[in-house]
Amino acid sequence: MRERGRGRIVTVTSVGGAVGQPFADAYCAAKFAVEGLMQSLAPVVAPFGVDVSIVEPAAVASSFTDSVHLAAPGPYADLQRAYLDRTSSAFTTAQSAEDAARTVVEAATTSAPRFRWQTSEAAVRFAGLSLADLDGSRVLGVTQTWLRSDA
Repeated sequence: MRERGRGRIVTVTSVGGAVGQPFADAYCAAKFAVEGLMQSLAPVVAPFGVDVSIVEPAAVASSFTDSVHLAAPGPYADLQRAYLDRTSSAFTTAQSAEDAARTVVEAATTSAPRFRWQTSEAAVRFAGLSLADLDGSRVLGVTQTWLRSDA
């Protein structure tokens, strides 16, 4: 790409790369790291005509939560159960993989590339929680409600 003087790198991350989520610490850490890597790479390769973009889906209809198991009984069990109930319900209204893929294709082929793309209005709202939250209170205020069984 550098030799050709043009190119595009598109990486699919997740809204979990913008908003940390309870009980998804390793997943979110990996997504945050990928977003940081791409954000750091973007200005380095830009002078060579290479654009870098990330695509952030929210919930996509899949078996994503099927492999999650409740922790052993203990101080976190009720919190985790409440979180899993909330997360499982979010996947009942998730966008289709085909719909999310349209954004990936657009990011790869557009004549007006940008760094950050969300695949749905839900992803825009969710990623926006963190991206405009300079002190972190907005994100924590929302994600803490996910741990209440009455939420």
